[in-house]
Amino acid sequence: KKKVPSPPTAALFEAILKGTRYPDELLSTVITRVKTDSDEENNHFIKLNDTRAGLIKGCINRKQNKEEIKMSLDLENKNQAYLCGRLFAVLEKIQQDASGGGLNRTIKDSYFASACSKPSTVFPKLYKLSQNHIKKLSSPIFYNKLCGEILDGLDGTLSLDDQGRFIVGYAQQNKALYTKKSEE
Repeated sequence: KKKVPSPPTAALFEAILKGTRYPDELLSTVITRVKTDSDEENNHFIKLNDTRAGLIKGCINRKQNKEEIKMSLDLENKNQAYLCGRLFAVLEKIQQDASGGGLNRTIKDSYFASACSKPSTVFPKLYKLSQNHIKKLSSPIFYNKLCGEILDGLDGTLSLDDQGRFIVGYAQQNKALYTKKSEE
């Protein structure tokens, strides 16, 4: 007997072959997995990798029928959700740098899922906490300026697509923060 692929799998392959939008279930599934899977190998509660970020980016870009989200950090992207993701990555980096990188649990482990879906309730608390961490850093001006640039005009609750934009913004900003450091 031949196995018949499940409807979501068949819809995904059809979208790949025809170059059409991916099924909405794919975006929903990947976002849920990012928020709920754990990365026990790296001792983190959130499992986000380049593959998942790429799937989310692909779903959003095909849904919009344009390249809304670029391959790497896009400083010109002013989408609210994307900016929230970027800000979250910066706040996490501030926390890591202030602690010397020795934390078992970061804000990502505690606040990622709620920041992704309801940023207006989480970011005021995270930003206030970051001010305590910034005081411990040797380069507080850089982080204050970066946060200020991102913070201009953020608000609201995020739709599923926007949660995807948040995740990709986080992943791209996070990668840029650590790439620049390794290049220096």
